[in-house]
Amino acid sequence: MNKTFITIIVVLIVAVAVITIGGKLGKKATAPVPSTTQTQTQQQPQQTGTTSATKETVVNVTVTKSGFNPQTVTIKAGTKVIWQNQSGDMATVNSDPHPTHQIYPPLNLNGFANGASVQLVFDKPGTYGYHNHLNPGQTGTVVVQ
Repeated sequence: MNKTFITIIVVLIVAVAVITIGGKLGKKATAPVPSTTQTQTQQQPQQTGTTSATKETVVNVTVTKSGFNPQTVTIKAGTKVIWQNQSGDMATVNSDPHPTHQIYPPLNLNGFANGASVQLVFDKPGTYGYHNHLNPGQTGTVVVQ
């Protein structure tokens, strides 16, 4: 009888744990998830090779099959650059030089899937070269004034 009683208690504890964890997971799954893409509407990239931002706080760069568009952006310090992957493949944003990525480590944003985005706020003036590590011929430059 002792074994049966212990088995029933263990089964009840496991059942309560499963119900409790399942209830918490269900609540997390239904909670709204904040979107990081909502701030991307302030400026659309120009289809030319260069764009410039004067009062904008966000600049968008699109990753396509042929590379970064625009390839060069000129911004003020404190501006956020968002790279949106529309290449159909995995892409990366990594600091030059390839393959060591050592010139500006904060720019090593690594891989992101098609449809996803990565972002970085540039606080210091300078010229920052970057590339797609998975396709090193795809390069870009951020000029911070």
